[in-house]
Amino acid sequence: MNFIQRTSSFIYQIEKALAIVILSVMTISLVAGVIFRYFLLSPLTWSDEVAMFALVWVTFLGAGICIKREQLAAVSFVMDRFPGKTRHLLLSAGLIVVILFCLYFLYLSIDWILDPTIRFQKSDALALPMMIPYSIVPIGFCFMTIHFIDMFLLGMSMLQKEQSEVA
Repeated sequence: MNFIQRTSSFIYQIEKALAIVILSVMTISLVAGVIFRYFLLSPLTWSDEVAMFALVWVTFLGAGICIKREQLAAVSFVMDRFPGKTRHLLLSAGLIVVILFCLYFLYLSIDWILDPTIRFQKSDALALPMMIPYSIVPIGFCFMTIHFIDMFLLGMSMLQKEQSEVA
């Protein structure tokens, strides 16, 4: 296992653990909000905000998890018509485009997070610095980039194995 594979696997474990914790926080927050609003007649001002931030975090973490598991939705009927080597090359080209896309959005999200208007912005109910909930955007794109690089390198190694078996 190379460095990228180990890093991707380690990040995947972190993503799974964080997703479990954050989904639990979201569920508890929403249940508490309902109980306090409808049974105790004293609504919580922060429960919806916590749930919203948790949902955003879980969305980005879930994207990384799906990439690592290779469970993304795909329309593959066109790619299935190509022979093995051509299919691998087209998939590799597509992965390069996706990696470049993720790197570009990683750059943009870091630039966005470091903007002074974001650094000093606070959430309404919790008065939480918005850098905290927004930080999942660069974190998520970083994790996705690493998983896509791992997928690309795995595809390249499979292509090399197929070529060495044919030769």
